[in-house]
Amino acid sequence: MIVVTDHKELRSGGVPVHELLRSRLPRLVDDVLARLVAEIPLYAQLPSEELQGDIRRITDQSLRAFIEAFRTGVVPTGDVLAPLRESARRRAEEGVPLEALLAAYHLGGKVCADGVAIGFRPDELADAIMLNRLILDFLQQVTAVVSASYFEERQSIAGEVQATRQAVLAALLDGRAVDETALRAGTRLPAEFVVAGMAFGAHPDEHQPGVDPQIVARRKLRRIRVELERLDGSMASLSVDGGIALLSAKEGEVENLRTRLSRVAGVDVTLAITTSAPAAVPAAAALVRDLLDVIRIHRHPPGVYELDDLVLEFQLSRPGPARDRLAQLLEPLEDRADLLSTLRCYLANARGRRQTAADLHLHANTVDYRLKQVAKLTGLDPGSDDQLPRIVAALVAFDAQRSPL
Repeated sequence: MIVVTDHKELRSGGVPVHELLRSRLPRLVDDVLARLVAEIPLYAQLPSEELQGDIRRITDQSLRAFIEAFRTGVVPTGDVLAPLRESARRRAEEGVPLEALLAAYHLGGKVCADGVAIGFRPDELADAIMLNRLILDFLQQVTAVVSASYFEERQSIAGEVQATRQAVLAALLDGRAVDETALRAGTRLPAEFVVAGMAFGAHPDEHQPGVDPQIVARRKLRRIRVELERLDGSMASLSVDGGIALLSAKEGEVENLRTRLSRVAGVDVTLAITTSAPAAVPAAAALVRDLLDVIRIHRHPPGVYELDDLVLEFQLSRPGPARDRLAQLLEPLEDRADLLSTLRCYLANARGRRQTAADLHLHANTVDYRLKQVAKLTGLDPGSDDQLPRIVAALVAFDAQRSPL
């Protein structure tokens, strides 16, 4: 217990404060309820049954605890505050903001103080000071107890919601029926998801000497999860490198989402997406995983990709005799990293030799020489319009064969 030493009976206008307040208790409760409705918007939205039931009851109990503290000089702890703990858990379950809950207790203390302040005589100044001290000590204790109970209940609720949401996600990814599970979670499945395969780059701090890379990676992952949770109805199974998410966002909003994820996490984020009805999620998830592999194999920059963006690479990534034959066309360059890098840069620059030379820090004549070597060794002329589709396809097949999905 918190005890105020040397406590003497507090008086206002010569009357013991606790007797004065106890005689006015029903009216004080009415005053607190009226001010809650008038001053804290959330309480004005509560149904009358709750306001005149649970809220009136806890208000009465709280004011009685105040009055007892004024009588004894002892700020209550332990079991005396059990009703306040239980009320905090109920309000947390109902989604009442903690700030509104704490404001209600402070309002109760203010009503108590106002109820006796006008009666204090000059010779009762010490009593007035002691009353205010008791109110402050009481509110300090209540704030700690109520906050702890509130957050304990919110964490419990969040854990249950998260567990159920993960069960729904697992069922969708496995192709199992999820309607009943989703209903228990309060989740209404949309007619269509945006299924996103996600790849996260490493944070610069993951490579800093003396820094634990796992802590940095988990911090990155936590920030991404928090941002995804802002999308109602979205679910994700993620690791520090990426994962799968079922998004409630529309396709046109995904680029904005990618930008936000990249900004909050401080890393490159790549998304491979497709749309899918809930029943077709397993196939959609398999597709976006394959698209992420294609993006990785062919060194595409961070962005949002759909199958239409990668259709050539995707098709040529499938094993088969045609892919093998195309890849063989570039086998003479297997051990010529200089020629391969020049060819890649040349094609990426729309066959601009000057830009290729600048990017590779070479003389333009050196670029010309290397391209002629490519033609000589492979029989494919990078400068020929007719042979361009075959060269591009051969390079895609060559990369896919050496980095299989």
